[in-house]
Amino acid sequence: MNGRGFTLIEVVVVLMIITIILRMVGVNLTRNPADTLRDEAERLALVLQNAQQQAILEGRPYGFTFTETGYLFLRLNDSNRLVPIEVDELLTPRKLPPTITLAPTERFDKNTKSADTTKRFDSIVFDPSGEFPVFNLTLSVGDLYWYVRGQSDGQVLSSSLAEPAKS
Repeated sequence: MNGRGFTLIEVVVVLMIITIILRMVGVNLTRNPADTLRDEAERLALVLQNAQQQAILEGRPYGFTFTETGYLFLRLNDSNRLVPIEVDELLTPRKLPPTITLAPTERFDKNTKSADTTKRFDSIVFDPSGEFPVFNLTLSVGDLYWYVRGQSDGQVLSSSLAEPAKS
């Protein structure tokens, strides 16, 4: 035999090297739960800000509410009822990844000027004037938390720090 071709050992070694490289690449391609959580919190803050701006631009209220698997936005219809927005580029219903939970943290009580964690809420209404109730939302995966805060100055922010919304 002349030495043309590869031996079985050489082929096995090359296949093992390729397998190891693919596993390393595959590990790097999977998303970290903390990154996914941060991305969802930032997305939520942006779409809430967009809902507020839409309410101002269109001169009609918009709403936000929770679903079992995520959240959706509401718009005032011809009968003056808030109904779910089915088709919209930005305010479409959003299903969160199954590992992420979204819950209200607290709502600011304007009468007592304090945050009352016993006053839970299930929706937020964005007024055409630009006003909305001060709120804190919590997104979590296991023991990781991100917060989305709506402040009285009209800003909606996301943060990994549990700070109360500014009234």
